[in-house]
Amino acid sequence: MLLALSSATFQPITAATTSQPAHVYVRDSSAPALTDAAAGGPHDAGLRFPGDNDAPSAQLSNAHGGALHVSLAEWRAATGSADLAPTPDGGVRVHAAFKGLMPAGRYSLFIRQLAGRNGVVLTPVDITGAADGFFADKDGNGDIAVQSPNPIPSNAQLVLIYHSDGSDHQGSPGNLGVNAHEQLIARVP
Repeated sequence: MLLALSSATFQPITAATTSQPAHVYVRDSSAPALTDAAAGGPHDAGLRFPGDNDAPSAQLSNAHGGALHVSLAEWRAATGSADLAPTPDGGVRVHAAFKGLMPAGRYSLFIRQLAGRNGVVLTPVDITGAADGFFADKDGNGDIAVQSPNPIPSNAQLVLIYHSDGSDHQGSPGNLGVNAHEQLIARVP
Protein backbone atom coordinates (compact mmCIF):
# COMPACT_ATOMS: atom_id res chain seq x y z
CA MET A 1 0.00 0.00 0.00
CA LEU A 2 1.28 3.46 -0.94
CA LEU A 3 1.94 5.52 2.20
CA ALA A 4 3.81 8.54 0.81
CA LEU A 5 4.39 10.39 -2.44
CA SER A 6 6.30 8.20 -4.86
CA SER A 7 7.34 8.31 -8.50
CA ALA A 8 7.52 5.78 -11.29
CA THR A 9 9.24 5.89 -14.68
CA PHE A 10 7.59 4.35 -17.73
CA GLN A 11 9.51 2.10 -20.12
CA PRO A 12 8.54 0.71 -23.52
CA ILE A 13 6.94 -2.72 -23.30
CA THR A 14 9.47 -5.27 -24.54
CA ALA A 15 10.45 -8.81 -23.57
CA ALA A 16 12.91 -7.23 -21.09
CA THR A 17 10.28 -5.13 -19.26
CA THR A 18 7.35 -7.56 -19.07
CA SER A 19 6.42 -11.08 -20.03
CA GLN A 20 3.36 -9.73 -21.84
CA PRO A 21 3.68 -8.45 -25.42
CA ALA A 22 2.87 -4.88 -26.47
CA HIS A 23 0.31 -6.29 -28.91
CA VAL A 24 1.90 -4.64 -31.94
CA TYR A 25 3.28 -6.67 -34.82
CA VAL A 26 5.95 -6.67 -37.51
CA ARG A 27 5.67 -8.48 -40.83
CA ASP A 28 7.43 -11.84 -41.11
CA SER A 29 6.33 -14.15 -43.92
CA SER A 30 7.46 -17.21 -41.94
CA ALA A 31 5.26 -16.41 -38.90
CA PRO A 32 2.24 -18.72 -38.52
CA ALA A 33 -1.16 -17.47 -37.44
CA LEU A 34 -1.68 -17.62 -33.69
CA THR A 35 -5.10 -18.49 -32.34
CA ASP A 36 -4.33 -19.03 -28.65
CA ALA A 37 -5.35 -15.98 -26.63
CA ALA A 38 -3.38 -17.33 -23.65
CA ALA A 39 -0.17 -17.11 -25.71
CA GLY A 40 -0.47 -13.34 -26.00
CA GLY A 41 -3.40 -12.92 -28.32
CA PRO A 42 -4.41 -14.21 -31.74
CA HIS A 43 -2.93 -12.71 -34.89
CA ASP A 44 -2.89 -13.38 -38.61
CA ALA A 45 -0.20 -15.38 -40.42
CA GLY A 46 2.75 -13.29 -41.57
CA LEU A 47 2.83 -11.25 -38.35
CA ARG A 48 4.71 -11.64 -35.08
CA PHE A 49 5.61 -9.63 -32.02
CA PRO A 50 8.69 -7.43 -32.55
CA GLY A 51 11.97 -8.66 -31.11
CA ASP A 52 15.11 -6.89 -29.96
CA ASN A 53 16.88 -7.69 -33.25
CA ASP A 54 14.24 -6.19 -35.56
CA ALA A 55 15.23 -3.17 -37.64
CA PRO A 56 14.34 0.13 -35.97
CA SER A 57 12.63 1.15 -39.23
CA ALA A 58 10.27 -1.88 -39.15
CA GLN A 59 6.69 -0.66 -39.51
CA LEU A 60 4.17 -1.82 -36.92
CA SER A 61 0.69 -3.14 -37.52
CA ASN A 62 -2.24 -4.56 -35.59
CA ALA A 63 -3.07 -8.28 -35.31
CA HIS A 64 -4.73 -8.29 -38.74
CA GLY A 65 -2.02 -6.36 -40.63
CA GLY A 66 -3.64 -2.92 -40.37
CA ALA A 67 -0.88 -0.28 -40.41
CA LEU A 68 -0.31 1.68 -37.21
CA HIS A 69 1.78 4.25 -39.15
CA VAL A 70 4.72 4.12 -36.76
CA SER A 71 8.16 2.47 -36.83
CA LEU A 72 9.45 0.22 -34.08
CA ALA A 73 12.02 2.89 -33.09
CA GLU A 74 9.36 5.61 -32.88
CA TRP A 75 7.07 3.34 -30.83
CA ARG A 76 9.83 2.46 -28.38
CA ALA A 77 11.04 6.09 -28.08
CA ALA A 78 7.99 7.09 -26.00
CA THR A 79 8.72 7.98 -22.38
CA GLY A 80 6.77 8.97 -19.32
CA SER A 81 6.73 9.38 -15.58
CA ALA A 82 4.09 9.29 -12.89
CA ASP A 83 3.72 10.72 -9.42
CA LEU A 84 1.51 8.75 -7.05
CA ALA A 85 0.16 10.38 -3.90
CA PRO A 86 -2.09 8.87 -1.24
CA THR A 87 -5.43 10.61 -0.73
CA PRO A 88 -7.17 11.15 2.63
CA ASP A 89 -9.92 8.67 1.71
CA GLY A 90 -7.40 5.81 1.20
CA GLY A 91 -7.11 6.09 -2.56
CA VAL A 92 -4.23 7.21 -4.76
CA ARG A 93 -3.94 10.23 -7.05
CA VAL A 94 -1.89 9.46 -10.16
CA HIS A 95 -0.45 12.25 -12.29
CA ALA A 96 1.40 11.04 -15.38
CA ALA A 97 3.13 12.92 -18.22
CA PHE A 98 4.32 11.43 -21.50
CA LYS A 99 6.42 12.33 -24.56
CA GLY A 100 6.85 10.61 -27.90
CA LEU A 101 3.31 9.22 -28.10
CA MET A 102 1.32 8.88 -31.31
CA PRO A 103 0.43 12.47 -32.29
CA ALA A 104 -3.26 13.12 -31.50
CA GLY A 105 -3.54 9.46 -30.43
CA ARG A 106 -6.13 8.21 -27.94
CA TYR A 107 -4.66 6.66 -24.78
CA SER A 108 -5.82 5.27 -21.45
CA LEU A 109 -4.08 4.35 -18.22
CA PHE A 110 -4.63 0.95 -16.60
CA ILE A 111 -3.33 -0.99 -13.60
CA ARG A 112 -1.86 -4.37 -14.54
CA GLN A 113 -1.61 -7.03 -11.85
CA LEU A 114 -1.86 -10.76 -11.29
CA ALA A 115 -5.25 -11.93 -10.04
CA GLY A 116 -4.85 -15.55 -8.96
CA ARG A 117 -6.22 -18.06 -11.46
CA ASN A 118 -7.34 -15.27 -13.79
CA GLY A 119 -3.72 -14.40 -14.56
CA VAL A 120 -2.99 -10.84 -15.66
CA VAL A 121 -5.85 -8.40 -15.20
CA LEU A 122 -6.07 -4.85 -16.56
CA THR A 123 -8.20 -2.43 -14.52
CA PRO A 124 -8.73 1.28 -15.20
CA VAL A 125 -6.96 3.41 -12.58
CA ASP A 126 -10.30 4.98 -11.52
CA ILE A 127 -11.98 1.52 -11.63
CA THR A 128 -14.77 2.63 -14.04
CA GLY A 129 -12.65 4.03 -16.87
CA ALA A 130 -14.58 7.31 -16.87
CA ALA A 131 -11.49 9.47 -16.26
CA ASP A 132 -8.59 7.31 -17.50
CA GLY A 133 -8.43 8.41 -21.13
CA PHE A 134 -6.76 11.31 -22.92
CA PHE A 135 -5.61 12.43 -26.35
CA ALA A 136 -1.93 13.16 -26.97
CA ASP A 137 -1.32 16.56 -28.53
CA LYS A 138 -0.09 17.08 -32.10
CA ASP A 139 3.52 16.68 -30.89
CA GLY A 140 2.86 13.39 -29.08
CA ASN A 141 2.81 14.82 -25.54
CA GLY A 142 0.20 13.68 -23.05
CA ASP A 143 -0.79 14.40 -19.49
CA ILE A 144 -3.36 12.82 -17.19
CA ALA A 145 -4.37 13.16 -13.55
CA VAL A 146 -6.71 10.48 -12.24
CA GLN A 147 -7.70 9.21 -8.83
CA SER A 148 -8.02 5.59 -7.81
CA PRO A 149 -10.58 5.09 -5.04
CA ASN A 150 -8.50 2.14 -3.82
CA PRO A 151 -4.85 1.75 -2.88
CA ILE A 152 -2.65 0.56 -5.77
CA PRO A 153 -0.67 -2.47 -4.62
CA SER A 154 3.10 -2.24 -4.52
CA ASN A 155 4.61 -4.03 -7.53
CA ALA A 156 1.46 -3.61 -9.59
CA GLN A 157 2.18 -1.92 -12.91
CA LEU A 158 0.74 1.14 -14.60
CA VAL A 159 0.21 0.46 -18.31
CA LEU A 160 -0.39 3.08 -20.99
CA ILE A 161 -2.57 1.70 -23.78
CA TYR A 162 -2.79 3.23 -27.26
CA HIS A 163 -6.19 2.91 -28.94
CA SER A 164 -5.55 2.65 -32.67
CA ASP A 165 -9.26 3.04 -33.40
CA GLY A 166 -9.27 6.44 -31.64
CA SER A 167 -12.05 5.30 -29.31
CA ASP A 168 -12.37 5.41 -25.55
CA HIS A 169 -13.13 1.92 -24.28
CA GLN A 170 -13.70 3.10 -20.68
CA GLY A 171 -13.71 0.07 -18.35
CA SER A 172 -12.15 -2.20 -20.99
CA PRO A 173 -8.71 -1.83 -22.53
CA GLY A 174 -10.28 -2.70 -25.89
CA ASN A 175 -9.39 -5.66 -28.08
CA LEU A 176 -5.67 -6.19 -27.38
CA GLY A 177 -3.73 -6.40 -30.61
CA VAL A 178 -6.61 -5.18 -32.75
CA ASN A 179 -7.49 -1.72 -31.41
CA ALA A 180 -5.59 -1.62 -28.10
CA HIS A 181 -1.80 -1.72 -27.85
CA GLU A 182 0.17 -1.57 -24.60
CA GLN A 183 2.98 0.92 -25.20
CA LEU A 184 4.52 1.88 -21.86
CA ILE A 185 4.74 0.27 -18.43
CA ALA A 186 5.89 1.40 -14.97
CA ARG A 187 6.14 -0.58 -11.74
CA VAL A 188 4.39 0.94 -8.72
CA PRO A 189 6.97 1.31 -5.92
